[in-house]
Amino acid sequence: MNDNTSPSNEQNSGPHYWRSLEHKADSPEFRAFVENEFPSGVDLIDDPVSRRNFMKIMSASFALAGLGVSGCRRPEHKILPFSKMPENYVHGTPQFYATAMPTRGTAVPLVVKSYDGRPIKVEGNAEHPNSNGGTDQYAQASVLSLYDPDRGLNFKLAEKDDADGKSLKVIAKAEVLKQLDGLAKDKTHVLMEQSSSPSRARLVADLKAKGVHFYEYEPVDFTVHEAAAEIAFGPGVSPYYKLDEAKSILSLDCDFLGTEESATRYIRGFAEGRRVTDDHKENPADSMNRLYSVEGLLTLTGTNADHRLRIPTGSVVRVAALALAETLETVGPDGAEDEIAQLRAFAGALNNDFPDSHATEGGNKADSVKWVRQCVADLVHLAKRGEKTLVVAGYRQPKEVHLAAMAMNELLGNVGSTLQLRRAKPSENGTIADLAKRLAKGDNLVILGGDPVYNAPADLDWAKLAARADRVIRHGYYVDRTAQAADAYIPAAHYLESWCDARTSDGTLVPVQPLIAPLFGGMTELEVLARIGGTERDPYKIVRKTFEGLAGGGEAKWERFLHDGYLAESVSADESRAFDWDAASVAWDAGAKALAPPAKGCLLYTSEAADDTPCVDLGGRRIIK
Repeated sequence: MNDNTSPSNEQNSGPHYWRSLEHKADSPEFRAFVENEFPSGVDLIDDPVSRRNFMKIMSASFALAGLGVSGCRRPEHKILPFSKMPENYVHGTPQFYATAMPTRGTAVPLVVKSYDGRPIKVEGNAEHPNSNGGTDQYAQASVLSLYDPDRGLNFKLAEKDDADGKSLKVIAKAEVLKQLDGLAKDKTHVLMEQSSSPSRARLVADLKAKGVHFYEYEPVDFTVHEAAAEIAFGPGVSPYYKLDEAKSILSLDCDFLGTEESATRYIRGFAEGRRVTDDHKENPADSMNRLYSVEGLLTLTGTNADHRLRIPTGSVVRVAALALAETLETVGPDGAEDEIAQLRAFAGALNNDFPDSHATEGGNKADSVKWVRQCVADLVHLAKRGEKTLVVAGYRQPKEVHLAAMAMNELLGNVGSTLQLRRAKPSENGTIADLAKRLAKGDNLVILGGDPVYNAPADLDWAKLAARADRVIRHGYYVDRTAQAADAYIPAAHYLESWCDARTSDGTLVPVQPLIAPLFGGMTELEVLARIGGTERDPYKIVRKTFEGLAGGGEAKWERFLHDGYLAESVSADESRAFDWDAASVAWDAGAKALAPPAKGCLLYTSEAADDTPCVDLGGRRIIK
């Protein structure tokens, strides 16, 4: 309601409204109520000039007190539109880029889906000749680790704390990187994980020339395959299995569908052998492969086996000895009677020791010897028909089981077909045991990846080993136990943030190219090594130089390499080698051992969820092993 009885003045211009009859009457009771409702500053409400002055004065007071200085404000970032639209970019439409996820000694070729500059999904690179679009559970989950809030976020240096110890404190990146200066000398030792990167190998060679010592360590070692091949066929070769061409496969504790290295390729190869294009009656020649599995743990490979023999892991070598004896007796050379007898004696009484080794019908007892004989008979029958077979051994088994498997492949005619020998360059770096011997008091220790405080051999006594070093610098993805015990910590960049390169299991060169800038300023291994050596520190230029040395120069070649996700015709060359029976026999006699029942042992194996890492983040659920 409009109150026109009160004259307007300069202070109250325009219509004046009252809230109630008491307000219009302006009684003493109403004034008391207003004063109780607004104990202080009530006059400022009706006085806009005084209120404006009040805000001016208080704003000046806040500024004088430091509340308005730039250091206490949120950082300002100006959003600018594209002055020139990037090629092939459409707002809201995902883009796909070829890259690769490095693993221990190989890499998984990938195509990554990026939405407005953020990687959100990975798939296999179907164009890669050795992949055909295959990935594994680790590659699929790797995009989650890019956005993991528990990853290393800051550069840190160790400072003494009140508890007479030391703890990592966040400090400027430049101060931490100063710790790497002057380390290109013979008193520096670098412990790394295994890698197939040619660029890293080039930087390591340059630093070795300056006196730096390098070592490699993996808590789960898959090099037993190469070690056995070196004994059987000579140095410089690596076994390459082609499961897609094998009609019958014998697995000696080899989980090639689960935890073995290059499982992505094995899965696709095995699945290809399971496919049939017609009914067996109409096309008898087109039949799916058969899988015989000997194992102590129930693995994914054993679950998919047509015939499974359950034998303790430590006694698989006895089954391998019996299988080799049966093969020698059937298709072996003349004059091998003594070797056959020795192998049978080594195998022992399998039926007595393992009465429940496999499933049987009715109340029949398990017959392990019969199981092995039928398996070998099937392999020999197919080999005589000209069909291809394959015998593989797993990383948990000693090299003697691998030698038995390679000997069977030689007798069955698989070498050169389902078992190919690829040219390989053995690592020239030392082991973690060599590091323990060479690290002297006052030397410098740089740790790239891994977590030796957590997983180094117990008899090595890592704490005492690291205490000899004058300076321990840690480069890793998490602030783990090794980082907490170091003098300096450098956060590692995710592979989706990195420039690098690698080789797949067949030797094909693949790029590791970033889809996003490092979210937290992390550094790659190449950058750390280049900083130590005082050479070019741009990882893009490092990888480009390596590529030009391998494939030649030219912008077109480089762009094709990045576009396709691999370098065509860069597969490792096949090697033709003869099986060295004498060397294999000597190695078998020197190392073959079996657990005598009822002996018990402790079996350590990799986790199908977390591999060999101390922790992994699965959708916010953190697994600590």
